[in-house]
Amino acid sequence: MITSPIFTTDKTAGMITPKLARDYIEKHDKYEMPRLTMLDNYYCGRQRICDRRKSDDVLSNNRVMINHAAYIAKFTSSYLIATPVSYSGKDDTDITAITDCLSYADSSTQDADLALDAAIFGRAYELIYMDTDSRPKLARITPLSAFVVYDDTVEQNPVFAVYYYPVFVPGNSTPECFKCQLMTDTITQCFELTSNFGLKSEGEIIPHYFGKVPLNEIYNDGQRQGDFEQVISLIDAYNTLQSDRVNDKEQFVDSLMYIKGQILGETDDEKTETYSDIQRNRVVELSQDGEIGFLTRQFDEVSVEVLRKSIVTDIHKISGVPDMSDESFAGNASGVAMKYKLLNLEQITKTKERYFTEGLRYRLECLSNIIGIKGGHIDPKLIDITFTRSLPQNELELSQVVATLDGKVPQETLLSLLPFVKDPQSAAEELRQQKQDAIATQQQMFMNTPLARSESNEESE
Repeated sequence: MITSPIFTTDKTAGMITPKLARDYIEKHDKYEMPRLTMLDNYYCGRQRICDRRKSDDVLSNNRVMINHAAYIAKFTSSYLIATPVSYSGKDDTDITAITDCLSYADSSTQDADLALDAAIFGRAYELIYMDTDSRPKLARITPLSAFVVYDDTVEQNPVFAVYYYPVFVPGNSTPECFKCQLMTDTITQCFELTSNFGLKSEGEIIPHYFGKVPLNEIYNDGQRQGDFEQVISLIDAYNTLQSDRVNDKEQFVDSLMYIKGQILGETDDEKTETYSDIQRNRVVELSQDGEIGFLTRQFDEVSVEVLRKSIVTDIHKISGVPDMSDESFAGNASGVAMKYKLLNLEQITKTKERYFTEGLRYRLECLSNIIGIKGGHIDPKLIDITFTRSLPQNELELSQVVATLDGKVPQETLLSLLPFVKDPQSAAEELRQQKQDAIATQQQMFMNTPLARSESNEESE
C-alpha cells in the first residue's frame, strides 16, 4: 500500500485563512479520501468480494466475507489500550488537576476510540475544546473528516488543522455544502464551502487558549498505515477462496443428471412430462441397458484446505496478530511461552505505544496550558504515562517469582508484579503493618507464659 503523505506548508508564507484551508480540503478529498474510505469499508465488512458479479446469472455466486480486517484492528487496539493508561507525577509532583481534567473528559473511553481509529486508518484525531461550563473536553473526530497541516521544517510542528463534513438534503445523494472549522494555535474559525469546494461564507474568528492547535493527530506508525492495510490482498484471496468453495458445493448439489440407453419420450411434450414425473416421484425406471448419473466437476478439497490454511497463516504472520483459534497457541500457558508467541505483536505494539504516547503528551500540554491560565501550574514533562498490556497472567508463576525474590528485591517492586495488586505502595505498607502486628501478638503471647511471668516476678524482687 502507498504510505499516507503529510500535508505541509510554509509557516512564514502569510496568514492562514479559510481560502488556504479550502485548498487543503480539496487535496484531502482527492488524494486521501479514496484510501481512507477503502480502509473504513474493509473494517465495516464492505469488502471487495461483496461486489463480485458473474456474467452468467445461472452460476452460483455466493459472496462469503470473513472480516479479518475488523479482527486485526480490534485485537491490536485492545492489546494496546484495553487497560486504561495510567498517569503519575515524577518526584512526587502533584498532578491532581490534570487527572481531574482527564476524568471529567472520560479520557479512557476516548483513548480506546483513538486506538481503534489508528489501527484502522493509520492515524486518529481528537478535538480538544471547552464545554459550556468552561472546562476542557475531548471528542474523537473521524480521519475521514479531519487533517493537520505541518510546517516544512524537520520538526514538522502543527501549523493549522481542519475539521469538515458534508451536509445533505433529504433525498439527494450530493452534498448541499460542507461545514468546516479552521484551527490554529490561537484561533478557530468556521466557514462553509459549496458542493464543489468553492468558498461560500466565512464565520467569526474566535480566540482559544490551548496554546497549540487543538486538533491532536495520533500516528499508528511512522508510515501512518493501518494494521490490516498490508494484508488486504490476502484478505481478498481468502474471501474469494471461501466463496468459491461454497459455490462448488452448491453447484454439486445442482449438478446435471444424464440418462444413457433410455428413451424418455418420443416428443418434447412427452419428455417434459417424464422429467416432471421423475422430479416429483424421485423414481426413474430404466431398461436393462439403461444408465443414470450426474455431470459434476471434480475438485481436490485437500489441496483447497492446504491453500486456505496457508493464506490464514500469512495473514497472521504479516499483521503480527496471533491466531487464537490455533490449537497449538494455548498448548503451553507458561509466561515465557506466551511472550514468545506474542513477540511479533509486542514489537508492533511497542511502536504504536511510542506514537500514542506522543499524542497523549500533546494532549497534556494543551490541558496544562488551560490549567496555567486558571492559576495552576503543571509541567507535562513531569508526568509519566504508563501502558499496561491486556494479557492473561499466570498468577501461580508470578507468585513463585515473588516468593523466590523475597528479601532480595524491595517489597513494592515485587508486589507490582502481581496483577491483582492495584496499589503496590499501600499493599507494601499494609504488609509491613501486618508483620509488626504479628510480632506484637507473639510478644504478648510469650509474656503470658509461666516462664515469662516467673522471670518478671524475679526481676521485681
